[in-house]
Amino acid sequence: MIEKCMTLKADLRSFLDDEGNELALTEQAKTVFKFLTKIVTSVSQVNYSEQSFSPINEQPLIDVDLKCNTRADRLSCTGNIKAKNFTIDIIEWHCNICEAAGTISHWQGSLWDKHKPTLH
Repeated sequence: MIEKCMTLKADLRSFLDDEGNELALTEQAKTVFKFLTKIVTSVSQVNYSEQSFSPINEQPLIDVDLKCNTRADRLSCTGNIKAKNFTIDIIEWHCNICEAAGTISHWQGSLWDKHKPTLH
C-alpha cells in the first residue's frame, strides 16, 4: 500500500549561504538537498530552444535519474522522478508511481543551474 504524500515546496536558497554554497546541514537535510539539486541539474541542462517551441507549461517531462526513495530514508517507493520547468522560475517534479510531488524555486544561477546563457 502506497501512502499519500504531501507536496514538498522547496526554496533552494534555504540550503545555501550568501555566496551560494551549501550550508552545514543535518543528514536528513543533506539527503533532501542532494535530491533537489539532482532535479535542478537534470531539468536545467535540457536545451528547450533546440526542440520545437511550445509554451513552458507544455514542455515535456524529463526522466531524472532518481528513485523516489532517495529523497528520504525508509521510503519504500521505487518509482522514478520526472520533472520539468513548470514556469520560468519553478521546477515541478513528481514520482511516476506514488503521489510524491513538489516544486523547487530560486534555483537559477545556483551551482546546479546548467542553463546555457542566451546571447542577444
